Amino acid sequence: MKAPILTLTALLLTLPAHAGLLDNLKSQVQQATANTTTASTVATDNQNTSLVSSVMSQLNLNQNQAEGGLGSLLSLAKSNLGSAQFSQIADTIPNVDSLLSAVPATDTKSGMSGLLSKAGNLGSSLQGSAMVYDAFSKLGISKDLVAPMAEILKNYLQSSGGDNTASLLTQGLSALL
Repeated sequence: MKAPILTLTALLLTLPAHAGLLDNLKSQVQQATANTTTASTVATDNQNTSLVSSVMSQLNLNQNQAEGGLGSLLSLAKSNLGSAQFSQIADTIPNVDSLLSAVPATDTKSGMSGLLSKAGNLGSSLQGSAMVYDAFSKLGISKDLVAPMAEILKNYLQSSGGDNTASLLTQGLSALL
């Protein structure tokens, strides 16, 4: 009990004794808060970088390919699950919006997704998967890497958000896997 009191007393004695003492304390608290916020942002960025880095190293892809590929998988899961269920996945992945925005634009009138859009109900159920394949193609990623990338994403979600979150991803990508 004496140690905290002595420490507090020593801190108060080392601060300049003038009318701005409280302003100085307020400034120090604000700086500490800013440092904590910055550290939190860096930790979040590192988690997202960890997922992207895992994909890059395990599948031998560059950052643009890894982010676009992950974004296309997440985009498909989002469209299949809906916002409420997808939010559980999104809450587990820091900066998920940056991954979703990394998906290259695909032309729904050409490529595999264009063909499926003309095939009626069966085609529309498979069109989301075809858009993932088209996005992978635009990114220069082999279609053979769709399943391994989905597995890396699933493992990340399982370790970060638990089995339920990983299960939601599997459900959202069911037409693809």
